[in-house]
Amino acid sequence: MNPFKVFTGFVILMLGISLLLLSSAQKYVAEYGGVVVIGPFPIVFASSPDIATFMIFIAIIFVLLPLLWRW
Repeated sequence: MNPFKVFTGFVILMLGISLLLLSSAQKYVAEYGGVVVIGPFPIVFASSPDIATFMIFIAIIFVLLPLLWRW
């Protein structure tokens, strides 16, 4: 296990949590979404249809990126 990768992941996680907390402190409603890739199958979740559409595009990129690296 590479300590740099673990530290980088931890920093990105803390940054995401901080941004979520900052956005919830305002009176605006935060929209969120995510992509979980298990093998070649992406699982998309979101709080609104607009964010879900964006996450589908991100999932397609996540699936196609390793295929393009093999070329």
